[in-house]
Amino acid sequence: MRYLGLPSLRRLVGFVAVVTAGCGGADAPAPTAEGGAYLYIWAADADEAESDFLAVINADATDSAYGQVVATLPVGARATMPHHLEYEYPSTDVLFANGWAAGRTFLIDLAQPRHPRLVGEFTEAGGYTFPHAFARLPNDNVLATFQSRGSRYAPPGGLVELDAAGNVVRTASAATPAVPDSLIWPYSVIAVPSLGRAVTTSADMGMPPFSAWQYDETRHVQVWSLDSLALLTTVELPEAPTGVHHIAPAEPRLLADGSVYVNTFSCGLYRLIGLDAADPVAEFVHAFPGGTSSETECAGPVVYGRFWIQTVPALPGLIVLDVSDPGRPVEVTR
Repeated sequence: MRYLGLPSLRRLVGFVAVVTAGCGGADAPAPTAEGGAYLYIWAADADEAESDFLAVINADATDSAYGQVVATLPVGARATMPHHLEYEYPSTDVLFANGWAAGRTFLIDLAQPRHPRLVGEFTEAGGYTFPHAFARLPNDNVLATFQSRGSRYAPPGGLVELDAAGNVVRTASAATPAVPDSLIWPYSVIAVPSLGRAVTTSADMGMPPFSAWQYDETRHVQVWSLDSLALLTTVELPEAPTGVHHIAPAEPRLLADGSVYVNTFSCGLYRLIGLDAADPVAEFVHAFPGGTSSETECAGPVVYGRFWIQTVPALPGLIVLDVSDPGRPVEVTR
């Protein structure tokens, strides 16, 4: 296995996230000179002695080098805690990758997948700091959640629209008189262009060393206008009948039928109803095992067709739901 930049593949560990790209298929990016299909992993050096890096893996199952690391890009910074990045291949070829603990986001050009290039970075945008998660818009700009404003890590943060080079287009505060600032920490974001809406979740990331569960008791999601970037409403997740599953909203995801689900680190699953109405609501639809400690948080869901695939550390493993009927998800395997 070929590996560039660091001495051993065994050191490719840490907080990782992935984005896929490839050539072929209705939704694939345009073919590049290097062709193929690739998996990108944003990772840290295990002992934090060397730079964090993007690893490029051959994801072409027809290739004899399938599964091999074909390139790495050190970003020139170590121990940033590689965290969120865009989950789908960026329309501009420039990927936003967040180093959480350093409050830095790196911009990586993937136009030549086997030769990724670092083309920029930022730590703040319009006064907002500690960038966290990203969603690509139809106009090729990026919506980014920021957990803080100013130099101190403290709520409330905001939502910022950036161009592909990381320049500020417009900003909006997540503060609302309806909820104490201590519960408003913009965490993850999706855009729903068909409804003219964006949805953000609220969870306090905390800062390392993580000695205790950090999420405090955040329990809200926020709905924004894509046209004006105005905060329209803040929705509190209702308590679940089966336990404490409404704490720490994590990842919003768009389902195949246009519905929006939000999972929580406390292992709940909620459906958002009436996003384009004046008063959208959240409905509890499912609970996964765990969610009562940092060791059993439910994070990182994936939507694949009509299936919701959920990481469940309490198993440990995955649970797959059929979400054809968003109001009544059905477990199909674990």
